Amino acid sequence: MTLVLSILVFASLLPALTAKGTVYTRWGNSGCGYTAATVYSGYMGGSWYTDPGAGANYLCLPPNPETSNIERPSDYSHLGGTEYKVSNRPERDQDALCAVCFVDDRSTNIMVPGTNKCPSGWSSEYTGFLMSGYRGHGASTEFICVDSKMESRVGSGTDQGGRLLYMVASICGSLPCPPYLDKNILQCVVCTK
Repeated sequence: MTLVLSILVFASLLPALTAKGTVYTRWGNSGCGYTAATVYSGYMGGSWYTDPGAGANYLCLPPNPETSNIERPSDYSHLGGTEYKVSNRPERDQDALCAVCFVDDRSTNIMVPGTNKCPSGWSSEYTGFLMSGYRGHGASTEFICVDSKMESRVGSGTDQGGRLLYMVASICGSLPCPPYLDKNILQCVVCTK
């Protein structure tokens, strides 16, 4: 009887064990579109743009943080919101949003910089602009693909600092031109398969 029960329990767990999917962050948008489920929507964040020793990655912070009762030590790192630093656009100084997305029928994802088209056999989740922190600031950042919609938090729009997002331009030299163009703003695409 125990063997039969064990087999039934294992059989009931089999779909969960064989399910596949992939998770990605949709930077600059509060939703995941029609091909993916939204795990949560939140606010983009990261270390302060002038902190040279802080974290280099961007984070998608949930809208409902849990308050800790831990006493703050004398030394700690900063975590702030993220602003768009895009001149001549209405999004300048607005606080960026994000969403963590799950696609259940695909097992992997990639971000392809410099194009808005996925490789053959891959599905596009979203397209946007390749963005990072400013080259002259103290803090390193990663390159991320920010949705071309550049959604922002309602009521934001004043320069508050924090983590900053600038568009990325290609520079000729060690990067071959052509096919790249000097000082061209680069696009990007997030693809799943």
